[in-house]
Amino acid sequence: MTPALLSRLSPAQSRALAIALLAVAVALVLAALLAPVVMLHRHYDNAIGTWTMRLETYRRVAAQAPDLRKALDAMRAKDGRRFYLRNTAPNLAGAEMQELVKSAIETHGGRITTSQSPAPREDSGFRQIVANVQFFATVPALQGILHAIETGEPYLVVDNITIRPTNAFRGFKPAAGQEPEVNVQVDVAGWAMPEAATRPGLPAARPGT
Repeated sequence: MTPALLSRLSPAQSRALAIALLAVAVALVLAALLAPVVMLHRHYDNAIGTWTMRLETYRRVAAQAPDLRKALDAMRAKDGRRFYLRNTAPNLAGAEMQELVKSAIETHGGRITTSQSPAPREDSGFRQIVANVQFFATVPALQGILHAIETGEPYLVVDNITIRPTNAFRGFKPAAGQEPEVNVQVDVAGWAMPEAATRPGLPAARPGT
């Protein structure tokens, strides 16, 4: 606004103009002073909101702790370790497998001819131990042997089985009251837990699940 234009204003208009300019100046000063405060307030409001949401999440998780503890205790009570071979070292686990299969065969009247332990294999983080056994047994005895192997603890699984008659010529008849024997070759697999999973109280899953 030029001096010539100002000189034309009445005293009342001059006062009004001065008051308006003062109000604008005060508003600018207040804006300069309050803007950082408003921005800081908004920042802390957002931070408080974020941490409030996190706190609610932590509270919900903490509220589930008793149920989770009960579930963990129930899992420990099931003793999942019993489904695995006791030994984790390959040679000891192989010897354990041989003894388990031998016991099942001989308990039901089978006669072992050969027994071998192939190299162990890794199976989903577990060590698969295999016993390759050849034996003679009657058919009823073989049924009992297979049932004992696959229903006992630790878990053992028959991977492969080959059954051959011992007297295959035509017209053969066993003696009265005697069951004919068959020649059986079978691969039986069991699982050993990893070394890190053998600590007491650590729950374990069934192999292959």
